[in-house]
Amino acid sequence: MKPGLTNQQRLLQEIMAERDQLTRGATKEKLEAYRITFGTAEGQKVLTDLKASYGGISFVPGYSDVTAFNEGRRSVADDIETILAMATTMERSDLGGE
Repeated sequence: MKPGLTNQQRLLQEIMAERDQLTRGATKEKLEAYRITFGTAEGQKVLTDLKASYGGISFVPGYSDVTAFNEGRRSVADDIETILAMATTMERSDLGGE
């Protein structure tokens, strides 16, 4: 990381690096596992509950540590949705759709 960055800039860089690592490590087997798990009605209920419980505004003025913690919780559902979108794209390309 570059010196002289604010805590928020460092946090954003860390989040983006984790997302990049998440998507780079997405094997076909992993994508399929997420699609099967969260592609069911029950899986969608769980994902909806995760978003309702941990989504929303994560910023807490004056408390960067609480904000970082909240952002970590919020990013879980976002990461699941990213992987599901990748799985859908993979499935379509396997079927000759895209």
